[in-house]
Amino acid sequence: MRSPDPIPGDLGVKALSVDRQGQPDGFTPTDFYSPQVIPGGYSRLCISLGAVSLPVVHRRLTAALGAPLHVLYRQLTDRSVGQLSKPRDRVAVDVDPERVDAALQKYAALIYRDGRHQLWLRGSAGEQLVLDELGMVFLYPDDPLFRELLAEMEIPLLSGETMADRDYVRVNFLAGCDSEETGMIEELGMVPWKG
Repeated sequence: MRSPDPIPGDLGVKALSVDRQGQPDGFTPTDFYSPQVIPGGYSRLCISLGAVSLPVVHRRLTAALGAPLHVLYRQLTDRSVGQLSKPRDRVAVDVDPERVDAALQKYAALIYRDGRHQLWLRGSAGEQLVLDELGMVFLYPDDPLFRELLAEMEIPLLSGETMADRDYVRVNFLAGCDSEETGMIEELGMVPWKG
């Protein structure tokens, strides 16, 4: 896989596997994907990615979604007050994919290195790409076109341990991303949503 463009102010990973004492335990996610069937009979691809691969693969998958895009930014934690009792959702609809990609690049530290949020992207055919707070990527539905794209990026079809399987995980919150969060919400014209 080609090395990604560096992330300005790159400060690490969204989440880190730790032991009971909160110290890093040495686990590093590897690049692979596996199919899953979730309650209700829906299919998805669960994609585990290391810190280097995450921005590149996520942006390529975003580009494969049908335009225009709907964006949901789900804030789980407010760094100044801690974990929120209920997520704060903000949405933008009918967003041009180039505008979304520009935001993914400009606010890369927030998107790919800060675990305060989830980012949900929905394409015009109902396909959905979710980046969660642990750095896991979920792609709905399990479609051969998405598998082909992952194969092109040399992401293997395997089963293995992901960050979501770890017993203890420390999610990282970066102070510098507070202003990035505000900027991204404003630039994409996101509004509060009480769905």
